[in-house]
Amino acid sequence: MQDWQRRFIDFLVDTGAFRLGSFTLKSGRLSPTFVNTGLVEDGYGLNELGAAYAARIVAACGLDGFDAVFGPAYKGVPLAVSTVIALAAQGRRVPYLFDRKERKDHGEEAAGGNDAAALLVGHRPLPGERLVLVDDVLTTGATKFEAVQLLQRLVPEVRFPALVIAVDRQEADDRGDDAAGLFTRETGIAVHAAVTMTDILTHLDTSGRLNGPARLDCIGYLRTYGTAPAKAWAEHAASA
Repeated sequence: MQDWQRRFIDFLVDTGAFRLGSFTLKSGRLSPTFVNTGLVEDGYGLNELGAAYAARIVAACGLDGFDAVFGPAYKGVPLAVSTVIALAAQGRRVPYLFDRKERKDHGEEAAGGNDAAALLVGHRPLPGERLVLVDDVLTTGATKFEAVQLLQRLVPEVRFPALVIAVDRQEADDRGDDAAGLFTRETGIAVHAAVTMTDILTHLDTSGRLNGPARLDCIGYLRTYGTAPAKAWAEHAASA
């Protein structure tokens, strides 16, 4: 784990964007952990988010392996903006863009039936551009699938070097599929997380902040619902 990842985990915990407790997820599962970067609401927080996303993008793609950053509306919008600001601080000037929920039907964007201008805000990608996708988490992946389909329709020969998310929960569904793996298999787009659930739990465990019932609950949950790496972490933690 890198220093920037430890700092990011501490930030998530300090802001309440990561919590230990008892939470009902969209899947209906009762989870001992909860992640919600939507709770980040100020400039300091966005700066921390942007720095983490920028670090993961550069690690995954290199400084020159992408042309723009796309964030699907709505949660992806501040992520895309904060990411390109963080990249600018590293000397890499990159544009951002996001989609409209409704087609704009007035002004110059709507003139001439230009779909890209009417449906996208920010950068207007050229054919063949490489767009990195950013979003908070990956559960069903529905929003990301829709974004990919939209961009493929609007931008000829568009390429997607990566989808970057804040946290990979490392969970499998009832069929044994995990959201990140399924998304990659269906789209061909690699998924990279700033941190994984086991990164978070390891950091909290080694710093004395994961103990007692909370530790046992996390181990039990990942033993039941985790991906193969998460199950391996749970078994190792249980024997430690």
